[in-house]
Amino acid sequence: MAELASKEKKKIQKKIQQLRAEIKRHDHLYYRDSRPEISDFEYDCLKNELLHFESLLPEAAGILGVGDDRSGNLLTRKHYVPMLSLENTYNLDDVFDFGARIRRLLATEKDIEYVVEPKIDGLAVNLIYENGQLKYALTRGNGFEGDDVTDNVKTIEGLPLHIEDVHHLIEIRGEVYMDCEIFQKINTERAQMGEAIFANARNLASGTLKLMDSEMVRSRHLKILLYGIGEGNNWEKQSEIYSFLQERGFASQIYYHIVTNLDDSAAIIRELDGERKRLPYTTDGVVFKVNDRALQEQLGATAKAPRWAFAYKFEPERAETILRNVTFQVGRTGVVTPVAELDPVNLSGSRVARATLHNADDVAKKDIRIGDTVIVEKSGEIIPAVVGVKLENRPECGLEKLNFPTNCPCCSARLIRLPSEVAWRCPNADCPEQIVQKIVYFTSKTAMDIDGFGEAVVRKLVEIGRVKTPADIYMLKKEDLYQMENFGDKSVNRLLSNREHSKKTELWRLINGLGIPLIGEKIAKDLANYFRHWNALAVASVDDLGRIRGVGQKVAQSIFDYFRDPKNLDLLEQLQKIGLEFEEISAEYNPHFAKKIFALTGTLQEFTRGQAKALIEKNGGSVSNSLSVAVDVLVAGADPGQKMDAAREKNIPVWTETDFIANLSAVRKEA
Repeated sequence: MAELASKEKKKIQKKIQQLRAEIKRHDHLYYRDSRPEISDFEYDCLKNELLHFESLLPEAAGILGVGDDRSGNLLTRKHYVPMLSLENTYNLDDVFDFGARIRRLLATEKDIEYVVEPKIDGLAVNLIYENGQLKYALTRGNGFEGDDVTDNVKTIEGLPLHIEDVHHLIEIRGEVYMDCEIFQKINTERAQMGEAIFANARNLASGTLKLMDSEMVRSRHLKILLYGIGEGNNWEKQSEIYSFLQERGFASQIYYHIVTNLDDSAAIIRELDGERKRLPYTTDGVVFKVNDRALQEQLGATAKAPRWAFAYKFEPERAETILRNVTFQVGRTGVVTPVAELDPVNLSGSRVARATLHNADDVAKKDIRIGDTVIVEKSGEIIPAVVGVKLENRPECGLEKLNFPTNCPCCSARLIRLPSEVAWRCPNADCPEQIVQKIVYFTSKTAMDIDGFGEAVVRKLVEIGRVKTPADIYMLKKEDLYQMENFGDKSVNRLLSNREHSKKTELWRLINGLGIPLIGEKIAKDLANYFRHWNALAVASVDDLGRIRGVGQKVAQSIFDYFRDPKNLDLLEQLQKIGLEFEEISAEYNPHFAKKIFALTGTLQEFTRGQAKALIEKNGGSVSNSLSVAVDVLVAGADPGQKMDAAREKNIPVWTETDFIANLSAVRKEA
């Protein structure tokens, strides 16, 4: 028995060592490289497995700490009060145990008041204000010191750089995050360029905050939400901190509950789980905090986490299904992307029959084969993705390995892979599928906005040889359009009218529609506002381009190279002869919108969110996805949710949709 016990002990020791090494590797990928290979849930399972084995062999137990996000490329500074992690669970029973543990530690049977709030899936930061001025912004780092990201944090719109009437040193803690819409747009552009996409918005926000180019950081529109205090504790209640932050102009927690016990925690978790789909940021759980700050101090902390706070995390919604086929799509830049064709399955409230496989490396790494039982997850509740394979379900006879094509599935050209890219791409500029996707993008709502030129119409026009470049769109005659299925006089006349209207649209739409590598909607707008005419943009040097906010060296070189290609210059000359507007149209001045910040909530009847945002920007305003005192007006549609209550508390004017429409008509030219 003694010999057997010794063998078991060695096995457990070896397992602990393996788990610690694996967790350390994943910590490095997550905190320092912002490119995790596994989900948070899988990571937490590894840590729980380690705790289990350490409980069997206590003498081998150790402290994992809070991870370390210091990059090694930035200056580091110490926190005045350590920034610790949170103890967390996926088991509801542990929440009740947390309440019982708090009463036991405080030696009381009285009810304890808690603040219950969403757990933001972002990058933890510490803002240090001295005499009211923002002095430093630090990442969590190793909990005791973090990377100095002050210049980058200062690019975050709406973050107060000065606090009135605060003359002592204060640390304000919170999370930097990225809106799901911005995340999806950046990933789409990266995929089209053949670059690796980010697994989720948190990783992208983390990587962005540590860039050396603050203007590139600014162009990605990071957001921040504050919820805690380190040094400078002058509040009796945790909830009072939120009131202070909101009064001083910080984006802070407005979606929280105060409860006197945790008996109803299941109901609150369900409520916040339902509400989180309407929040402007990604959440991955619910946090419970003792509200009384004196009790927080009394409870103290372990080496890793405060004893007065606890997190319940949502398990990622996943589904198992069968991979029936893999198709390969060719994008407008020639990038070939594998797409999983699945047995339909319900996931996060929608029916999923297709999911991304990202690229050839991802397929090979996961060893995905047609016929496999695969695990599908919505990354950030946006993009369905195949995240794994149930190898135990693979037939004993095996399945054939999936080979990435060597030739373009559309034109058969030999695929190439550049050394700096993860994607394979078709190098043939005359590839029909690339032409289709380029034209579809050119006519889309985020470019020239020619309603009626959907993919089916464009594909048919390319097939019959009537369209090859964007200029050909403007050469089409009525008889060409009558060849489209179900196109009669009304459809043809409407499409031609939309086409003519697009000739006088904003310059940024043309710049964006051209599909210049690395250029999206935001940079296109900045280029149009800066140069005002395409001729000035076409002759700009790399240095000239680099002076524009959000345009780094790589982007500037891409723009410069585009205007040195004779084919591109020929296209632009054709478009100018056709009559397209090549000069930025002077913006109209609307006193109800100009220089004001708007927030949107609820469902509008006459407009989509995108249309409302475009109208606000056209009339001189801007749109914020979070509600702070920096917001001048909240536009509220049906079912506005908690933003309406928060706006009233902050005395922010609220417009109904009727008010919004009425104020749009008050337009005059700016003197």
